[in-house]
Amino acid sequence: MPSPVLRTAVRASIALAFAAAAAPRLAAQVAVLSSTVEEHTAAPGDSYSARIVVSNPGSTPEVVRLYQTDYLFASDGTSHFDEPGKVPRSNAGWISLQSTQVTIPAGTTANIPYTVTVPRADSLRGSYWSTVMVEGAVRPPQTTSAEPGHKAQVGIGTAVRYAIQVATHIGSSGTRSVQFVGTAAQRAADGGSTVTLDVHDVGERAYRPTLWIEVYDSLGALRGKARQSRGLLYPGTSLRQTFDLGKLPPGTYKAVIFADTGEDSVYASQYTVVF
Repeated sequence: MPSPVLRTAVRASIALAFAAAAAPRLAAQVAVLSSTVEEHTAAPGDSYSARIVVSNPGSTPEVVRLYQTDYLFASDGTSHFDEPGKVPRSNAGWISLQSTQVTIPAGTTANIPYTVTVPRADSLRGSYWSTVMVEGAVRPPQTTSAEPGHKAQVGIGTAVRYAIQVATHIGSSGTRSVQFVGTAAQRAADGGSTVTLDVHDVGERAYRPTLWIEVYDSLGALRGKARQSRGLLYPGTSLRQTFDLGKLPPGTYKAVIFADTGEDSVYASQYTVVF
């Protein structure tokens, strides 16, 4: 795990679209207008309310379904939306939806409230989260009659789901710890040099890391650097970061990689990389 050094210095959203088509038809015309990452800081025993804003710009009423899931993601690109309450830091049981199904008239917007009630427990530390899924209902598929000599066609609808991340941070509590895994240097066909690694939140609190790299040659001269800010990283999740360093001459370099989690110190690790 990288050691802390002195400080020198997720609109995350997920929209899941599932589609298949054999004959053309219109899908549910709904869109979430509010943020798809909702963060609030609260103390044990506190309660707060928020709302999800859903628009129906279409010409017919649309039925919207809301339900809860847990949420985890990993640096390999996978995301998991499992049964609510299974993830150790799930806050799904704290969330009360005012409605689980709403009909939105054509050309209007609906505000769908929910309330989060934090348990009175001294053991709560860091961040807890889950998702509220917003799904536009799809009308039953329609089968078209077949003309003589032709097969019947079946239309398959399209459902669009929005995952609203609901994160609760318990005061300022919880560690913000980082682990770098699997650092790899690569050279592209055009001569470009990249360094890729996985960044894991191994602490108790979610944060938006700012990551940067400094690359030095064998004489100690700075030959490349890159910087990027990332979305909300939850405890037990990870992301893959690639730094583009331009066209570096072939050789062996020292790479120092930093992660700023918002605390008074940054994390840093040093690697030897060869291009």
